[in-house]
Amino acid sequence: MNLLYTTIDDDIFNNREERISEWRKQRHIVELMPAERLENYLRFEISSTLALVDAIICEADTKIVSYNEDIGDYEGKYPLAKAVKLAEAVSSLPEHCAMRDGRKWKRIPFVIFANSLEDHSLMLYGESAAIVLPPAFNRYPSAALARIRNCVDEYYDRLFRDFQSMGMLIRFERGHAQVGPAMRKRDPDQESAYYSAKRDSRNNKGWLTVKRDNEGVTDDVEILQQLLDKDATEKQMQSFFEEHPALLMEALLGVPTSHRPNFLKPRNYKPDFALSPILGPWENATIELLELKGPAEQILTGRLHRGFTSKVHKAIDQVRDYDRYLHDPLNISRILQAFGYIPTRSKLAVLIGRDPDRADIQTLYQRRSEVDVKVVTYDMILQTQAGQIRGS
Repeated sequence: MNLLYTTIDDDIFNNREERISEWRKQRHIVELMPAERLENYLRFEISSTLALVDAIICEADTKIVSYNEDIGDYEGKYPLAKAVKLAEAVSSLPEHCAMRDGRKWKRIPFVIFANSLEDHSLMLYGESAAIVLPPAFNRYPSAALARIRNCVDEYYDRLFRDFQSMGMLIRFERGHAQVGPAMRKRDPDQESAYYSAKRDSRNNKGWLTVKRDNEGVTDDVEILQQLLDKDATEKQMQSFFEEHPALLMEALLGVPTSHRPNFLKPRNYKPDFALSPILGPWENATIELLELKGPAEQILTGRLHRGFTSKVHKAIDQVRDYDRYLHDPLNISRILQAFGYIPTRSKLAVLIGRDPDRADIQTLYQRRSEVDVKVVTYDMILQTQAGQIRGS
């Protein structure tokens, strides 16, 4: 899941950091934003139209009363009341406030962690605008995550019913929920309670996985293993990742876009994937360019002074070239069309080959640390996915 995490007050005394760390270890993407920034971000900032988020998590498990030195007395902080007010502001957003896939911000789950000392009637009232987690969840990151996942699953069930009522192509197969090409290509004015076609910037020509359960993750692991075992081609791997973007999203912690931008200079050159932040460029305009090569490619040379093979170096040079094209003023219009913003900072990565034998793993780590381009193997992607299987 992609989670936007906000906090009502900096005066926190619970296990928030432990919770976020635990969720990130399970490869969920968690990005933090101050509560005072959230409504403005959702309502006015272009970054929110480029985001991809499954739920908003609001931390209200903060001090209810604190000492104010200015007045020389204790004063109420009302964290839950502030969180509920923020949830109500989100649910009242205009219909046009939507993400890059057309989903409306006002409809995604808004989950509040409340202090155990809060008034029970206020917790009940808050449930009209948000999901208020009982205080017991605050101490158990895994239990809280399971509850959030259930809320997100229920949200997607409602979203898919909306899609089907609008005539959008959707199918459920082996634990995957997949959609066809964006509705805007057929009817850009289509809109429902959950979705706005004109805000959907996806460019998939075939089926695209937008959600998967544990069966879907298991299926992805099996298919990826089969592709690696038969030394699949670069083109086959590209198609697999395009249909199932979560594999790259969880491994590289960004939203993947395939074969964009298509540069004007040099003409028709384009990276295999570009990955943008799940909240868009709200904090910094970063992009990650990924060059894809086949899993059968060797990544280390012979026995003496082992290092990266010429294939790896060529891929590194290639992604560096794309980075240079990214900063050419002649390509600005294509970059804006592809990302919706001009990146000011870029990260570079190459996905190639398999992990070497155990004896050579240290060599791989050493050589990887000596270049400014992240070198990723397919086994790393596979291990990331295997770790997503619940109960593993």
